[in-house]
Amino acid sequence: MVHFLIIGFVLFVVFDLRQGGSGAAENLIVISGGQVEQMSAQFERTWLRPPTDAELAGLIEGHVRNEVYYREARAMGLDQNDGIVRQRMRLKLEFLLEDLADETPPDDEQLTQFMLRHPDKFEIEPRLSFTQVYLNPDKRQDITSDAIETLKRLTSGGAADSEGDRLMLEQRFTLASQYKIESAFGTSFAEQLVELEPDGWTGPIFSGYGAHLVKVTEKQARRFPELSEIRDDVELSYTVERRQELKDMAYAKLREGYEVVVEPVTADQGQSTQ
Repeated sequence: MVHFLIIGFVLFVVFDLRQGGSGAAENLIVISGGQVEQMSAQFERTWLRPPTDAELAGLIEGHVRNEVYYREARAMGLDQNDGIVRQRMRLKLEFLLEDLADETPPDDEQLTQFMLRHPDKFEIEPRLSFTQVYLNPDKRQDITSDAIETLKRLTSGGAADSEGDRLMLEQRFTLASQYKIESAFGTSFAEQLVELEPDGWTGPIFSGYGAHLVKVTEKQARRFPELSEIRDDVELSYTVERRQELKDMAYAKLREGYEVVVEPVTADQGQSTQ
């Protein structure tokens, strides 16, 4: 009985709201031939065959059901004060603004100037080839003294493979980027390593694992690339930034048409948020 009363009340509210509407135009649902073709094409992509007449009729009726529920929900004001609905509508408007944005491809001069405005984004970081010998502090009473003795042997021609302790990392790295070295050994280790030149064994350099003796064999210094080397990456970044600029400009123009009043928080409201 309660369920029937609830359903009856909802139908009464819907009917009452509909009576206050703009009339028959709001009750007209038109499904174009293009929409029917889209439904059929989507069905065929999913099931790898065209729909039967009955299946197509079911697709159309499903579309009608969605439209009816959508219109009735709006008539009842169910889209009001709904954060998710508002966010989705905002995203749809932003997508529309992106579609209206100027899609003229940038020329080389524009991309070069964009690179110069964002040097940190496009600089090619240092790369190093090096060998490291690891000394585990948990296995040594005086790691500094052990490092000095090991360094003497390595400098005198000792084999790196026969020195140090085991570590679940590579012993030899070939033209590893600073980012890769950071990921493996930590920021402090990487920053010290990129300052070294190919000039024999040195150390110890400490990481989160312990002490390392290091021999740099090749170094490519940090440099700013030519546009031709990374043109695709630069153009993508340029396009993303340009679209955001255009969206911000469109928002600023729309914002001019609104007056915003921020009411002060009352004492009662302030207490309720604590």
